[in-house]
Amino acid sequence: MQRSIIKVFAGFLVLAISLSSAQAKALNVPVVYYKLPNGLKVVISEDHLAPVVTVGVYYNVGFRVEPKGRTGFAHLFEHMMFQGSANVKKFEHAKYVEANGGSLNGHTDFDYTNYFETLPSNRVEMGLWLESDRMRSLDISEENLKNQQNVVSERFASTS
Repeated sequence: MQRSIIKVFAGFLVLAISLSSAQAKALNVPVVYYKLPNGLKVVISEDHLAPVVTVGVYYNVGFRVEPKGRTGFAHLFEHMMFQGSANVKKFEHAKYVEANGGSLNGHTDFDYTNYFETLPSNRVEMGLWLESDRMRSLDISEENLKNQQNVVSERFASTS
């Protein structure tokens, strides 16, 4: 019984090795880069395997640019980006995306902060509009700023 289990296992092992050594199909992902007159860099990579689109915006600002002993500014503005803009009320950005079958998030890292929405491909214009609206007219009110300062301060206190 034990020998037959070992033979079956050896057979699977040989099969797995032979499959993994088979030539993989070359990955070809086309990428096109543009730079708009206002300096905004645009990267487009089309892949029609699934009817989805991701709109991603990267800002070259992360916590590396924060003064020593005064951290949290980049993270604070990551939170502020969900507090509304000229045409989109507080928290409505997420509601637009989710109501259209999408998902979204933001992230702050050492040298960048990014935001993205993944949506059905027929909603790409909405994703671009949402990002452009908050890029152009973020609601940096005293109320929003104070509220998000408290949220970020609590998060930093809990991770220290």
